[in-house]
Amino acid sequence: MNEVKRPEWREALRGFRERMGGLTEARKAYAKTDRETRQAVRDALRSGPKTVPAIAAETKVSGQAVLWHLMALKRYGELTEAGRAGDYFLYALKERDK
Repeated sequence: MNEVKRPEWREALRGFRERMGGLTEARKAYAKTDRETRQAVRDALRSGPKTVPAIAAETKVSGQAVLWHLMALKRYGELTEAGRAGDYFLYALKERDK
């Protein structure tokens, strides 16, 4: 049976993880929480542009954590600034190509 070959970087990453003792439960839990928080921020923005405090209130996540995730989403092209509301920037999800 033909085995699907992984890209070299994936093999290197897998080897590194094995040498470092694998993924601990704490790391897995952190990654899961991180994904869930980022998804909650995306879900909050689906209804339209919002400020950091508005997203924090809706998601029950600290403003600092919300800002961290917003900057990650912006860096990877999922988010844009959509003006201002008082002293705060408004953030909105970018439209996806269909």
